Amino acid sequence: MIALVGFAAAFGPVLAQGGPPMVTDDPGTPGDGHWEINVAAIASRTRARREVAAPEADINYGWGEHVQLKLDVPWVFAQDAGQHWKSGLGAANFGVKWRFVDEDNAGFSVSTYPQYTTSLRGSSTRRGIVAPGHEFFLPLEFATKVGGFGLDAEVGRNFGQDGANQWVAGAIAAHSCGKDVECMVELHHTSASNGGQTLANFGLHWKLSESLTFLAAPGREFGKRADDQQQSLVYLGLQITR
Repeated sequence: MIALVGFAAAFGPVLAQGGPPMVTDDPGTPGDGHWEINVAAIASRTRARREVAAPEADINYGWGEHVQLKLDVPWVFAQDAGQHWKSGLGAANFGVKWRFVDEDNAGFSVSTYPQYTTSLRGSSTRRGIVAPGHEFFLPLEFATKVGGFGLDAEVGRNFGQDGANQWVAGAIAAHSCGKDVECMVELHHTSASNGGQTLANFGLHWKLSESLTFLAAPGREFGKRADDQQQSLVYLGLQITR
């Protein structure tokens, strides 16, 4: 991680933000009447399960300059240990982001981003593609720039059904590492009653055109060994803006 930060520092100023392909989000919104659509393939592996979300459609719309509406719906391929692959509609995520402090005025920006996640199809739950129940995530996001680096942070509480709650915190450092390319490093920690996991993630934004950006990030979790610990997490996608 230190080597990557040092490498990035040799290049120009920061370009963009958190959010896809990273897990930690930031206060940025698409802008009034603008769209940001992330189409991706996300592969993860644990001791007990392999899963690929492909395609994952993360659709965001700017309602005014400070509000973002979000719908995220994946198609999921999953294989539990010792079983065959199965596929179906994954859990849908609905969110509303509100940025109530602007960097132009305060030198930093702050938002809140409530999100609700639930299965849209009972068959996906019955077949084990989607976990039963629903979740509500209530975070705060922060962003600023220091010495040419973009810094993002997010902290929040994830409320799961039947009291399966978690504290979540993440941080990103981003910097230009070439022409139209931004490199990022991320630490994202999830803390629950049965222990915690920390995701170390390395990300890339490569701007291909005015409206198209290539997104990529590999990572893995570190912490107490558990069946649901992510031994690998890979994100590959395209971001379309208009």
